Amino acid sequence: MDILEQLLPALSRLLDPLKRRVSLMVSRCVLNLIDDKTVLQELQVSALANEVLDRVERLQEYGYTSVPHPGAEAVLLTVGGDRSHSLVIAVEDRRYRLKGLKGGEVAIYDDQGQKVHIKRGGIHALAKNILLESEGIIRLEGKGVEIHGREYVQEDVKGLGKRRSHTGGTNWHDDTYTTGANITGTEHGLDMPDIPSDHYERTS
Repeated sequence: MDILEQLLPALSRLLDPLKRRVSLMVSRCVLNLIDDKTVLQELQVSALANEVLDRVERLQEYGYTSVPHPGAEAVLLTVGGDRSHSLVIAVEDRRYRLKGLKGGEVAIYDDQGQKVHIKRGGIHALAKNILLESEGIIRLEGKGVEIHGREYVQEDVKGLGKRRSHTGGTNWHDDTYTTGANITGTEHGLDMPDIPSDHYERTS
């Protein structure tokens, strides 16, 4: 037996701990619990068979944050193969992911079917309610500007406004309002409290 053959068992014993640490550096995991109140989001995850890791920090992209549901999957990184110093990146949830996007397209989405889809021909936003809010100016500009209300269209300027509502068939009626004043000479004169904003973020 030559010297190399004699050294191989000893070398193998020396390298086995390193091999185990390297093999543990990257793995898949499933999210169990999510704590979004911490400076970095902390998770409880299940990784290897019967392995549960607590208070695992999740690194997210700057300018974007999310709170995934339990059952989402992720990549688990362990610094130096030390399972007590683990990080989660690249969280995915196959239950809700949008599918069938074209090359170059981008989208954000949630579990309720709401999305902002940057398509090849424009941007499609789909949501239960949408609120655009600014301390400055909101301007809509284009070749054409279309506003379609299936039930009503409402607008006001500092408490003076109007609302056109569909009442069925080919019937509509107009309401006007001025905060704190009585309106006369209109079809349905109403004060502002009688026609509040119906936007979810303003009424919930």
